[in-house]
Amino acid sequence: MDAKIETYSLIIADWLTEFVKSRNNGSDTDYELVIDPVHRHFQVMRTEWYQGSFKFRVVFHFQIKPTGKVWLLVNNTDILVTDDLIERGIPASDIVIGFLPEAMRTYSGFAVA
Repeated sequence: MDAKIETYSLIIADWLTEFVKSRNNGSDTDYELVIDPVHRHFQVMRTEWYQGSFKFRVVFHFQIKPTGKVWLLVNNTDILVTDDLIERGIPASDIVIGFLPEAMRTYSGFAVA
């Protein structure tokens, strides 16, 4: 595997692991980290029972493309995860905000694709 992709994979996995550990505090809400190392997908899921119904939500979803670009596909929080990833060594030029329409990515301060 490309060294850059390996480094980015470790950065994302470490950040998400810390996020999950900080949220799993014995409540009825569970946060789970799912990693697909073959296709380089990283996802945090939130599950809980609420008023008799099972609730499931994707909190974060990243994919590292073969080009080495980190695509942020889902961020259902108010956390500026991109700032943390930049601090850990992933440059903004390698981060794509995938949930923005392509025409808007030009104005995001991050990679377009």
